[in-house]
Amino acid sequence: MSVMQEFGNFVSGNWELFLALAIILFLLARTWFGPSAVVMVLASEAVQLINHKNALVVDVRTEKEYKEGHVMNALHIPLGMLDDRIQELQAYKNHAVVMVCRSGARSAQAATKLKKQGFTNVHNIGGGMLAWERTNLPTTTKDGKPPKPEPEKNEPGDAETSETKNPVLVYCTRESPFCTRAIELLEAKNISFEEILIDEDTEKRSEMEARSGQASVPQIFVGDVYVGDCDDMYVLEDKGELDVLLGLQDAPAANSKPQDSVA
Repeated sequence: MSVMQEFGNFVSGNWELFLALAIILFLLARTWFGPSAVVMVLASEAVQLINHKNALVVDVRTEKEYKEGHVMNALHIPLGMLDDRIQELQAYKNHAVVMVCRSGARSAQAATKLKKQGFTNVHNIGGGMLAWERTNLPTTTKDGKPPKPEPEKNEPGDAETSETKNPVLVYCTRESPFCTRAIELLEAKNISFEEILIDEDTEKRSEMEARSGQASVPQIFVGDVYVGDCDDMYVLEDKGELDVLLGLQDAPAANSKPQDSVA
C-alpha cells in the first residue's frame, strides 16, 4: 500500500480531527484579518472567560444537540433563529460572549453576525463541543442561568470599585462553577478582592487548607475572618450579613428596634 493510500485511510478514519483542524485554521485566519474578525479561543481559554470574565456562552446547535449535553449556563439560540432573536443579546454588546457549536463552523458564522451588529467582545471556541469534550471539560443537560450582562461603564466622576475595610481573599480553581458563583457575587457588589488560583500551585493549596481546614474550593476570607465556601457566603448574603462583614454598611445597633412607619 502506498504512502498516499495509507494517509488517505488515516484521514478517512479520523475525519473529525481533520475537520476540527481545518476549522481552527480557518478561524485563525478570521482572527488575523478583517474588521469583522472573530477571536478564536481554545476550550481551556473559554473556561477562563467564563470563570473570570463572566462570559455569556451562546450555543447555536440544534435543540437535539443542545439537550444531549452543553456548557453549563449556556444560552441556546440555534443558528437559524439568531437573526430573529439577536435582540435578546443586545444587553451583552460590551460583555464577553463565547459562541459554540459542534465543531466551530456554525458558531463562527454566528460570531461574525454579532460582530457585524456591533458586539465588541465576541469569541468562538475552535473545535466546538468536540474540542470541549476532548479536553474533558464538564457538560450538563440542565437548563442554566446565563450571567447578567455587564452594567454600562461608569461615566467620569461615577463611583469606581469600592475598597472594603478588610481585604477579601478567594482561593479558587479555574473550572469550578462554585468559584464562578462566589466571584459573581463579589463582582456584583463592585468591590476589590484578591483571587488566588491553586490549580497548579501546591504551596497556595497547602496555605488554603491550613487556614480553612478544607480542601474544596472556593474558600473565602474577609480579613482574618473565615467566611467559608460559596454556599456559606450566599447564606450570609441572604441574612443581610455579608455587606456588614465586607464593610459596605454599618452593623445594626445591638438593642435597636424597628421604628414604626410614619403614616
